[in-house]
Amino acid sequence: MSKFNVKKESSKVENFAGGEAMAHDKKSELVFAVLSTFLENKFYESGDQRLVRICELIKQNDPVFVAKLAVVARTEFNLRSVTHLLLGELAKNHKGDDLVMRVIERCAIRPDDLTEIVAYIGKPIPKQVKRGIRHALLQFNRYKLAKYKGEGKKVSLVDLFNIAHPNPQFANKEQAKAWADLIGGTLKQEDTWENEVSAKPTKETWESLVQNNKLGYMALIRNLNNLIKYQVGDEVLNTVVKKLTNPEEIKKSKQLPFRFYTAYKNVEGNRLLSDAISEAMDIAVSNVPTFKGKTLIAIDGSGSMLGDAIEKAAIFGATLLKANQNADCILYDNNYQTFQGSGRTPVADLADRIISGANGGGTDTSLVFKYAKNQKYDRILIITDNESWQDTFYGNSGTQNVYNKYKKLSGSDPYVYAIDIQGYGTKDIEGAKVFHLCGWSNRLLDFIEQAEKGLKIIKYIDSIKI
Repeated sequence: MSKFNVKKESSKVENFAGGEAMAHDKKSELVFAVLSTFLENKFYESGDQRLVRICELIKQNDPVFVAKLAVVARTEFNLRSVTHLLLGELAKNHKGDDLVMRVIERCAIRPDDLTEIVAYIGKPIPKQVKRGIRHALLQFNRYKLAKYKGEGKKVSLVDLFNIAHPNPQFANKEQAKAWADLIGGTLKQEDTWENEVSAKPTKETWESLVQNNKLGYMALIRNLNNLIKYQVGDEVLNTVVKKLTNPEEIKKSKQLPFRFYTAYKNVEGNRLLSDAISEAMDIAVSNVPTFKGKTLIAIDGSGSMLGDAIEKAAIFGATLLKANQNADCILYDNNYQTFQGSGRTPVADLADRIISGANGGGTDTSLVFKYAKNQKYDRILIITDNESWQDTFYGNSGTQNVYNKYKKLSGSDPYVYAIDIQGYGTKDIEGAKVFHLCGWSNRLLDFIEQAEKGLKIIKYIDSIKI
């Protein structure tokens, strides 16, 4: 039997649906998996399988790149659990320098980032992790330390101090006093709206918080259900509506319309609030970047997308359609259907129409290019889970072949953004102007703008300084 000159492995890869796909290189695959996962169960792959795959990829990649990816995941995509996984695995596998210390300090946005990392690693805690904790703790004031004490957790903030032994002489006076109070058990949370609600969860408390403007814009949106539950008065609800639909508040929040959609669904049945959120979503379109030229938005409505995924895809697609007047939108599975939207059509209504139109068939991504074949687009955004398993255009030739033929037929070479809403880890097409993005973060739109300036996501991560 040959030991070295063995049979060459096939480059053909199947996605989870059984269709032909392309494998990412190890660096891209790690980025793809990390930036699109919250370690929850997916349609084709469980959270545990995703965790195992990420751990394997971490070992196969350069530690410095893993550290930079952790920084991007935590500070720009606001992903917590998967960042803790990256840092925990990096700490277990990388020794010999202060990389782990520096990246832990950079990724510790909240004190409980540190307790989560320690809980993931378990015993023993590497020396560089302890150093990173000592440096990171100097970033937090009394308020944050009190808010994230983690009492009753496997690893509390007190445990963290006992593990890392930070020296008070490097802290300022306020921090040193907070550290002493924490260890002594006397560190209390400051007066916050959360404390008020926790101490006295009543109608009067919620009304007072609204009338005294103690709830920030996003805190107000997240607590609309509580206002309904505790039956606050009409005067208070009118104050809420004014704040929700205040253009300055919306602009200051920097939130895109899809960040409002969960609240929109949760207040269903309360016409006053649902109308206010719908109006706020439309105002928030002003926070969405507009693209030059002509855009095609293609949304996968196949069976694996039904549920949470199609809701994300629909509101994301509706947002882009609303913001870009020179855009077309289709929903596809085994067939495709077009969606029209005027500047007066509410984002929420567009999203609901797309969700209602999802039939749950197969995933024939070639239909995107069939629809586009006689038109010249500057960019095509495909919002999908990349689980394409069939195509009827040009026969069973694979999505890559269809894409290549589309470019010849149309005489155009658009940017193509395959936005993997679930992040299963395969891709259907590749090319110089094809970009694979993950999840549904505000940052996706920033990356699209950067891509058209020639900056790819891997290059962007490589450019991060630690």
